[in-house]
Amino acid sequence: MQIKCENIKYIYNPKDPNSYYALDDISLEIEKGDFVAIVGKTGSGKSTLIQTFNGLILPTSGYSQVEYFYITSDKKLFKSKIKNLSKQEQIDNKKQYMLRKKVGMVFQFPEYQLFAETVLKDVMFGPRNFKVPEEEAKELSKKALSEVGISEEYYEKSPFELSGGEKRRVAIAGILASNPDILILDEPTAGLDPDGKKDLIKLIKEIHESGKTVILVTHDMDVVMECASKVVVLNDAKLMKICTPEELFNGDDFETFALEIPTFYKFKKMLIEKGYKKDISSINDFDSLMGVLGEKHE
Repeated sequence: MQIKCENIKYIYNPKDPNSYYALDDISLEIEKGDFVAIVGKTGSGKSTLIQTFNGLILPTSGYSQVEYFYITSDKKLFKSKIKNLSKQEQIDNKKQYMLRKKVGMVFQFPEYQLFAETVLKDVMFGPRNFKVPEEEAKELSKKALSEVGISEEYYEKSPFELSGGEKRRVAIAGILASNPDILILDEPTAGLDPDGKKDLIKLIKEIHESGKTVILVTHDMDVVMECASKVVVLNDAKLMKICTPEELFNGDDFETFALEIPTFYKFKKMLIEKGYKKDISSINDFDSLMGVLGEKHE
């Protein structure tokens, strides 16, 4: 277990008559190396949940745990959780930047957060903020830019001169330069054209294959189908289910979560409704389906 949530509740404006639950009794575990998609309709609590993973939001009650780090607003609970840790781990728990170095978060439309004069300086901001010496930060940043497909000719350019997809890659490089163990992305493909989306999905899959745990919040079920090994479904601040993408899309309750069915499953459903005779219920990818469709004409 790399991340654990235990009975998390988060209330916005708790002392206000208009207070409401953004998270209501959420418990889950994420293993090291998982590729997790967090899905649900707008307002279901997705973005609130991921912000408890790096301490941007402290749960009103319950706690999130990332390895030996504990995130909670309950001081008594926090003390009880860290008391059996090593002295160094206790010290680390009181330094939020240590947690945020471990958990890198890429917000929706991260290109809007670019600010430096050059691409290289922008990417260096992360490691420099974590007290990495300048020359080391520069080398880490060059490595991260290379990993996301930004070549040396862009280093001295203004980030504002880049295309939308390039800006997003630079923003991701800014997180990767600090070498987090966990990468969280909030709606990473939002606003990108088809080619930009395809390239970004390929990049995110490569980052996962390098050994990092990847968590993404998305409304795009095609991305969930292509990338995720586990899906966390939220609805109205509650955890509805944890399952594989195949279990989610083939489930009888899918439509109750107000999610858009992936293109593949729309096509499969249409074939069945049009009277296709072969059993294709267990097929979950286009290549396998095309193979079965081809058999019809042999």
